[in-house]
Amino acid sequence: MAVYVRNTQQKDLDHLGQNLRDADVAELYAQTGLKPYMALHLALILCKHMKTMVAPDGTPIGVYGVTDTDKIGLGNIWMMATPDLIKHQRQFLRECREGISEISQGYKCVFNYTDARNTVHHKWLKWCGFTFINKHKNFGRDGETFYEFAKIL
Repeated sequence: MAVYVRNTQQKDLDHLGQNLRDADVAELYAQTGLKPYMALHLALILCKHMKTMVAPDGTPIGVYGVTDTDKIGLGNIWMMATPDLIKHQRQFLRECREGISEISQGYKCVFNYTDARNTVHHKWLKWCGFTFINKHKNFGRDGETFYEFAKIL
């Protein structure tokens, strides 16, 4: 049995909120000031499209989604994962471009900001076809540097 993706369920968020990668927790806090549990529950309310990646044993190992912005056709895309995603990285990389395409339907462009320290995230974004378009110094809550990235669809 392989990793599969499904619509996010409320029950996924407790496990994910307690088990995210340290780099994702740091980035989330630097950008929003929120702890994972609160941010994930808020995302479930706000997201037009939110998906959970599930390990063969049924354990959630990652979550991603898109929220609307105040500009028509522009979506705010994001992803967070647990360290267990690395166990399934090959399959994840084969399928992630299609997953991004699916959740991005209806948008002309998706974008977000990523903590400059989250280098694994940067490699994945490039793999998925995103372009880094700007560097923002003193962007995070404590002055962290963030990169802005986007994908025109």
